[in-house]
Amino acid sequence: MKRLIIGVLIIMLSIINYGCGNEQNENKYQSQINKVMKIQQETHKEMVKKSNEVNPEFNKDKVNAYVFDDGKLIIISYKLFKDKDQMFYATYEFKNDKIYYKRDINPKTYVKEHKSDYKDIKVK
Repeated sequence: MKRLIIGVLIIMLSIINYGCGNEQNENKYQSQINKVMKIQQETHKEMVKKSNEVNPEFNKDKVNAYVFDDGKLIIISYKLFKDKDQMFYATYEFKNDKIYYKRDINPKTYVKEHKSDYKDIKVK
């Protein structure tokens, strides 16, 4: 009976430990993703001023995030336009404690052709 109780406790602790480990892994890039989201939110506000076709709100809960190169490259995608289901992709690079918008790669292709270190898909 003692062995059964000890066995169950070991299994429960293993499950809890595994769950906590995954959560830490997922949140490893969250501060960088948040920085990118903040920049994109400001950029989105400017796009709204320039076009009536752009969704008026930037909803962080409906943005996909892809992390590459151990957090040095982050690509986000979301539905930019009101009447279109097409996803808009934006690429940001972290270099020397600064964040740069990258225009020299095709982010949609990059996401398809490279394995991400982390991804959070909220919209398809």
